[in-house]
Parts: sequence; C-alpha cells; structure tokens
Amino acid sequence: MTATVTAPATGRPGEDGRALPVAVVGMAGRFPGADSVPRFWENLLAGRESVRRFSPDELRAAGVPEEVAADAGHVPAGADLADADVFDERFFGISPREAALMDPQHRLLLTCAWEALEDAGTRPDWSGGRIGVFAGTSLSTYLLAQVLRSADHADQALSYPVLLGNDKDFLATRVAYRLDLTGPALGVATACSSSLTAVHLACAALQRGDCDAALVGGVSVTVPQTTGYPYQEGGILSRDGHCRVFDAASDGTVKGNGVGMVVLKPLDRALADGDRIYAVVRGTAVNNDGSDKIGFTAPGPAGQQAVIEAALRVSGVPASDVGYVEAHGTGTALGDPLELRALAAAHRAAGGPAPDCAVGSLKANVGHLDAAAGVAGLIKAALVLHHQTVPPQINYTAPNPHIGLDTLPYTVPTVADGPRRTALRAAAVSSFGLGGTNAHCVLEAAPPAGPDRPAAPGTRHPVVLSAKDDHGLREVARRLRDHLAGAAPRPAPRDLAYTLLAGRQPMPVRHAFTAAGTDDVLAGLEAFLDGRADGPAAGAGTAGAAVRAWLSGRDLPPDEWDRDWGFDAARKVALPSYPFRRNRHWIDADAAPAPTAAPAADGPVTEGVTRERFTALLEKHLGVTGIAPEDDYLDLGGDSMLAVEVATALRDDFGIAVDLDVFGRLRTVGELADHVVSLTGSGGTGTDTGRVVTVRPGEGRTLFLVHPAGGTNFVYFRLAVHSRSTVPLAAVTHPTREEERPATLRELAALYVRQIRREQPHGPYMLGGYSFGGNVLFEMALQLRAAGEDVETLLMLDTHPPEAYVGGHIGDDEFERAVPLLLDSAAADEEQAELLRREGFVAAWRHNHDLLKGYYPDRRFDGGIVLVAAEEDEDGSLLDTMRIRRLDKTSSWAEHADGPVEVLKTPGDHFTMFEEGARLKALAATFDQALERLGGGSGQ
Repeated sequence: MTATVTAPATGRPGEDGRALPVAVVGMAGRFPGADSVPRFWENLLAGRESVRRFSPDELRAAGVPEEVAADAGHVPAGADLADADVFDERFFGISPREAALMDPQHRLLLTCAWEALEDAGTRPDWSGGRIGVFAGTSLSTYLLAQVLRSADHADQALSYPVLLGNDKDFLATRVAYRLDLTGPALGVATACSSSLTAVHLACAALQRGDCDAALVGGVSVTVPQTTGYPYQEGGILSRDGHCRVFDAASDGTVKGNGVGMVVLKPLDRALADGDRIYAVVRGTAVNNDGSDKIGFTAPGPAGQQAVIEAALRVSGVPASDVGYVEAHGTGTALGDPLELRALAAAHRAAGGPAPDCAVGSLKANVGHLDAAAGVAGLIKAALVLHHQTVPPQINYTAPNPHIGLDTLPYTVPTVADGPRRTALRAAAVSSFGLGGTNAHCVLEAAPPAGPDRPAAPGTRHPVVLSAKDDHGLREVARRLRDHLAGAAPRPAPRDLAYTLLAGRQPMPVRHAFTAAGTDDVLAGLEAFLDGRADGPAAGAGTAGAAVRAWLSGRDLPPDEWDRDWGFDAARKVALPSYPFRRNRHWIDADAAPAPTAAPAADGPVTEGVTRERFTALLEKHLGVTGIAPEDDYLDLGGDSMLAVEVATALRDDFGIAVDLDVFGRLRTVGELADHVVSLTGSGGTGTDTGRVVTVRPGEGRTLFLVHPAGGTNFVYFRLAVHSRSTVPLAAVTHPTREEERPATLRELAALYVRQIRREQPHGPYMLGGYSFGGNVLFEMALQLRAAGEDVETLLMLDTHPPEAYVGGHIGDDEFERAVPLLLDSAAADEEQAELLRREGFVAAWRHNHDLLKGYYPDRRFDGGIVLVAAEEDEDGSLLDTMRIRRLDKTSSWAEHADGPVEVLKTPGDHFTMFEEGARLKALAATFDQALERLGGGSGQ
C-alpha cells in the first residue's frame, strides 16, 4: 500500500498550468460547543449557535471590573472553548512545569496534530517522517494575562522557557519536534487568513516535493475567554453579541476560540495508500490588497476578486461546478456586500457558479476564530462535499439590502440542504486577513471509490493495539469496542486491521489478537477488557506471527505486511482517537508565590529535611501537586536539568550535597526522600564517588558504563527506561570535588578500573560509554588486558576517535565562547545554564575535555568495537571552537582495534539522539542491538 509521488522539478504547476491535486485525508479540532470535528459538524447541521452570554460570576472571575460589566456598552458575549486548560503532558514527553508555562494555543495545536494524523490513518513516522507542519496562531494572551502577571513569573518576561512556551515562532516547530516530523515546519502569520494561507503554502511544498504530507492548521484562544467586549459604533464587533452574516440586521462579528488541523497528501499517494478522502484541494491562491482600499484594516474588493480568479484558474475546476462557498463572512455592514460582489465578479468572469450556489459562514455559529478561521472554513467546506449536505445559515432572516442578493447568483440556505440529488461537485473557501492578505481555496469532491475487493472468507487479520501505559491501553480498547458496537455499517476486519497497523503509531504497552470477522474483533476486545484473556489469541499463520512480533515490541513495517491479509486492497476507516489524559495546567494571574521547601534563612537550615519537605521541593520544581512516594521521578517529567535544580536547592536550603546519579538510580520519590533524609546530620555528603552505581539490575554479566564529559550518568538511566534487554547495567562515578580529579585520562581510567574490579574482580568485562566515556573505556580496556583480564567487544555511543582531540589545547577565552554553544546543544535554558555553571558541571566538562586533549593510546586493542553513531552531523561551530576535528569515526577507530568495527546508526545528532521521545526510543532499540553484538542480548 505504498506509492511514490514524483513532483515537478521546477516546483511549479504542470504544463497545463494546474496545481497538484491534494487530498484532505484527516481532520481534528476543538470548537466552541464541540470537542471534535464530528460534533462540530453535528452542531452546524442542527443550526446551533455556540456564542453565548457570560454570567456576572464569569465576568468577575475573568477580572472584568464591576463598573465595566455594568456599563451599557459592554457586551458580555463570546464563543468560549471548553477545557482549554487541559493537556496530556506525559504523552508528549513534556514536564508539568513546561506544560504550565506553555500557551494553551500551543498545547491544543499539538494535541489536534496528533488526532488529525490518527484520523488520516497516517503515522508520524510514515514516509520517514517527511511530514510538514504549517500553522498560525493568535497573540499569546496567556503570556500577557496570566504568566507575566503571576507571582512566580512576573520578572521573567524574556526568560527562555517563557518565550519558548508562548512565542509564535515555536508553534509549528514544537509540533515537528514532539512528533519527530522532518518536513518543513513554518509558522504563518497573516492575521485572520493565517491558516488558509498555510494551506496554500503546504500545497506548494507538496508540489515541490519538500514533504510527502502536511499538517496544516491554526489556533486562536484569547485568555481570559469570558470577558466580553466594549461595543464601538462602526467597529467589527457586534452590538448584541450575535453574528448575523448577510442579514439586514448585521452589525459585526463576535470573538470565537478554537483550533483546527487538517492532513494533506498528494491525491495519487492518498489513493494508493487507501486513505479516506474528505475532499480534494484543486487550487489555492494568495495575494494582498496593496493600497487599493480606503484604509489598512478595510476590505479590498479588487484584491478579493483577483485571488478568487487566480485560485479558479490554477485549479482547472469550472466555476459552474462550484455549488457552495464558505465565505469570510464577518457579518459587517460593509464587509459582506463587498465580499459577495467580488465573489460574483470572479465567478461571472469564469462563466458563473453552479445553479443555486449556496453561500454561508460559520462565524454565525462559533464566532470569528481569527488565525483558525480559514482552516475551520476549509473543514466545513470539505465536510459539505463529503456529506453532500449544506448546513443552514443561522441568524439570517432577511438579506442585507446593500448586498443586492436578488441580483447575485447565490442563495443563503436557512435549512439543511442535502443530501442533494444533484451532486455537489466543488466548493470554495475564502479567508481575508486584516491588513489585506487574501486566500482562496477551490475544493472538489473526492473521486468515487473503486469496486471493493473483500478479503477471502475466513482470512484472519492481526488486530494490534498500543498505548503509553496500561490505563491508556484499556481506554483504547474500550473506545474501539464502543465505536464498533455502534457503527453502521461496521468496518470490515481487513480495513480495521489495516488502519490500526498503518495508521496508529506503535507505543510500548501493547495487546493484539487475530480476527476473521467483526464479531471476532468485538469478542477479542471484550475478553481483554474483562480480563478473561490469559494471553493474546495469536494462532497460526502470518496473522499469528504478526501478533507475536507485535507483542515482542517489534514494529511491523509495510514490507512485512502479508498480502494474504488483502491489505493491497484495504481502505482506511474512521476509528476513535487516542484517549488523552485531561490534566489541568494553568498559571493564575496574581497568584501567591508557590510554597517553598524550606523557611527563608540566611544560610542552610539546621533542622534537616523530612520526607514531606523533600516532596514539597520536588512538587515546586516539577510543577505538580499530590506526588506520592511510589511515583517515578522520570515519569513525573523529571530530567537531568531538573535534577540540577533540586540538588542545588537541597544544598542551598539544607546544606546537603546529593549526587545527580541518585535521581536515576533510586527513581521513586519515596526512595529519593529516604536517601536525602538519611544524609541529614551526616555531614551532608550524598555523593557516590569511588563506587559503581546500579543503573538497571538484570541477568548475566554487567555492562559497566562510563559517563560523558559532564560527569553524570543520567543519560544511561533514561536510556534504560526504554531498553528491552535484560543485561544488567552499572556506571562508574566521577569524582565530585575538583581536587580529587586525576590529572590525566590514564589516571582516570585506572580509578574506574579499580571501581569496577571491586564489583567484579575478574573478567570477562563488558564496557560501554557515551562520547568522552568511550575514550575512557578504551584506555580501561587496555589496562585490563595488560593485567591479564579478558575484555569483550567495546560498546561506544557516538565517540570521537583520539585523533579528533589530541593536541590544540583551548584557552579560557575559547572555552567561554564554546560554553553557550555547548549548553544550547544540551537544550539548557538560561536559568539551567547558570545552575550548571554554579554546580561545577561546566568545570567538569572543561577538565575532562582537557584530559582528552592530552591523551593518545599507546597500543591497539586486541578486540572489536560496536559503534552506535548518530545519523546527523554535530554542530560545526561547537566542534571548531572546542578544536575537535571532523573525522570518520569508523575508519579512525579501526586504526586502534585489531577486531572489526561495526557501526549501528541512530537518529539525531551527538546530543539530540538522547532526546526524550522517538529518538530516545530508537537509540534504546539500537543500544539493544549493540548488546546482542556483545553477546549479552539475552543476558547470558
């Protein structure tokens, strides 16, 4: 079910001047009164108005002064979005603190991006992740109204975490990063037309071959949502809190809040993949009014007419096929007449629209969605074609006399019109931005599906389910069961199995079984939910083999999908989206400062730390409440940077020095608390210097790991979470105090040899290490062999060879220039960077780098090396500043080993290969492969 699309080399339309047909294959959204696209469509068909009046209590809670609320000119109305404050931060690998700092617009778009891909049956890793992101957002009023007015963040207007969480620049790129998408990621800002302009840019990128699919959308949430607005005569906002598009009583629009996302793919690729196609984008155009209008914010009819004509021309769709137009339709006395006249002029110039062409605007239902308005209109128009039904235009009684509707070729439907006996062949969408950027899109109905080729009777298909955790897996199964029980008609098991396999990203917690019919699927789901299945019903044949592979943690790539299942003729079907957790993340304006973990004092307190104090400290730094002793530090969103902050607070507030490795080694809050409490009164030293720490217990020989240049082993604890190997892992500890650090790399290696020999007196030894750790373990191997011990194949994680470092010591000025590059590569924000400097990690980095500059092996290693190498190049400016030569790692290490050097590639660069999410999971899988090469894959 794969196909290759060859884009024109010029990146322009083909010889006939037409644009590349692009299929709309997925949708997701949150709208006033609707938590999903199906509910949104249901509301439109029912003619529901989601604009409402706010109560005095709501106005008061939103901070509206009593005298303002009582003013006759204040309109207490709007279209608010429910649950704008909830977000499943753990699903996306985001800490609670980061989630709270993040604009809800960014959170909502990220969530809907995932849901849109699931609706499209398109996994984020499809086509190697070559999926683009094109999206727009409104101004971050959350930043202005909440974050910068809170007690904890009022002085952080320019701090890195605040900017990253709220600035428009990071909207699209955050989606690309969190979903591991490698196509273009562009933020689009053209005011109200942002998201339809984004559609235009996405179609152009697909035409050029910049990406194989595109996520396109927009989001607008104004915080607080329930303030209402002051009415201004002649302004854009309505006097009575209702938007009456095209109506004689129209006097403006109302602010709405919402988010919409669509997934676009080239039509031929979508057909080959069996995608469910809502509609086909046949042509788009974007222009600007220039100065040909009465003012900057005024509409420009000439520009609007020109953009419609351009989109029709490039689409190749006859104007006579256009049976519905989703207008910009703001409901203003000036804007509506100008828009419909420009539309009519463009259509008449192209031969006229279809008879009884309907026009409408969803702003009457949900208000003006600003940056999300264009994509919301696209979603509505695509659904009009998909369902062959035009929803009623609400708040419309009599036409605006300035429009002259009786002289125009359009109707305004006041009841649902459809399904039509005469097919709606095409529709169009207009979105005109304040400031003059106009966008228009021409859509065509999806091509008819070919004849169905059902699977052979009795064919068993693999039904695969997965989630982030056990709770999620049960909810996935429950949602699917309820969906199938109520579906009419029910999807064929082949299409269901294909959609789950091709259209859902594999996750770590899994269930699977085989099924030949829908009743089999329901029975398998019921058995799982009732706990009656002791094990999965795998069975024999290719489907059974696929189930067993899935449950073992393997993905099933397309080249392993067996044609016996009939997937070559399968079609993707609508299935429930992932059951995200509804965790509230919000920073309240004028909130009292968060409780501190210790009373204020000039120096460290003397009464020590209790479990409760330590838990409060963690809650403050993690940004969560209600932490239980059994909670896992990493699962709570903790990482090495937060460990630095907590360790610093423990030292400053309690005079306790805690080694960072304990945050990975002990993990649960209870274990960490007990460890910290035990240090009270013991001189305050919690370091593990001079001994080996357990990273993961297991079976068989231990792999001893050596830390990177920063001196901590936190990366190994994170890696172990995703590793499925049973090989026990342990790590040597770096001397905490500078005066204890050896002056040469050979002396450091000798120290670590003594550490591991206390744990394992004799070989054979298994050694591994990341970056600097690989160089140290190489010298350790030489020393162990000189002592007559057996050392197995060495495991190095992206380690530069000695030739890359030797000579060329860097001075203080060069190192200071390198530090910002180094910390930026390690993704440290300004506050964390300062902590890293204070806590001596930058000094440790400098010390260990100097050790590398003075080291060169005095002999070869009489064994082999497995090198896990990052696929992407490291930051060249950092390498140049640190005077690290760019050398081929494979050939260079081969000069130092008598055995073979085997290279296993992993996504990311030297630093980003450890990023939480898809890259870290991929690294863990590669790490497990490397362990198998060392003979330790099964722990034997």
